[in-house]
Amino acid sequence: EQNIKEKLNLAKKNKNFVTYIITLYNKKAYLLSVIKALAKEGGSHEREYIFVDDGSTDYSFLSLKNLKLKLPGNVKVIRRPNMGASYSTNEAMLKAKGYWVRLLDGDDIITYQSTAKMLRLAKQTKQEFVYGLIYKNITGHKQEKVANYTVQSKYEGLYKFIRNCPANSSCILLSVKRFFLSGGCEESFVSPDQILFLRLFSSGNGVFLNEMVAKMPNNQSSHSLSTQIRRSRYESILALIKFCEDNKDIDKRLKKFAFKRALSRAHNYNKFLNKRYFSL
Repeated sequence: EQNIKEKLNLAKKNKNFVTYIITLYNKKAYLLSVIKALAKEGGSHEREYIFVDDGSTDYSFLSLKNLKLKLPGNVKVIRRPNMGASYSTNEAMLKAKGYWVRLLDGDDIITYQSTAKMLRLAKQTKQEFVYGLIYKNITGHKQEKVANYTVQSKYEGLYKFIRNCPANSSCILLSVKRFFLSGGCEESFVSPDQILFLRLFSSGNGVFLNEMVAKMPNNQSSHSLSTQIRRSRYESILALIKFCEDNKDIDKRLKKFAFKRALSRAHNYNKFLNKRYFSL
């Protein structure tokens, strides 16, 4: 932990500064909505925005050149060949100036004041990892005036995310220190979602904010990670296996639960995706 603090110069980072990391691949159609929501999000914290264009072929970069002027903070754009959202997130984390980081997929819409609320909870509870909810096609959702939250222990968080992954990386606010202490994103996985929550809870407690902090677009493209059913289901199984391999000393009850969930998912996905009832 001390090495991470020194390497990232955490002692000198402003604790009221949030870096937004937005990863995108062929998200040109969504960028206007995403940036409008970021511009109107509100909150008194300082901010910067790092967009990682992960080898887009739809000229997302050209749209960003014009739209970034709408944002209330410095904007960096990283362009490179396609390497996946996990690689993009790790890369941008090393360039973050903020003590805190808010993650966002390139087509998800951030909700009003959500980062400010998560930041207040992090400081209030003295935790460095907060996550909320994401819903698709929400209408008439009313935000609560008083934050409805729970501090979840390492065991509680791991049990929840072994059972299911009810959120994605767009729901996360965390410190740079917590990200690197957890091991960050697994770059052999295209999406950060499945393994990142397990890694974050493997490294300690977290705060669950029981309200919507981001929402998915109504019409998702085929490039959206959440629409790639086969890949996401396969990675959800691999995430449980990787979690057990990386955490040899984890509670035996959790390891047994992870094993049973991996078997169950493999069986169910084989039936659903391959239309078979048996598989070697």
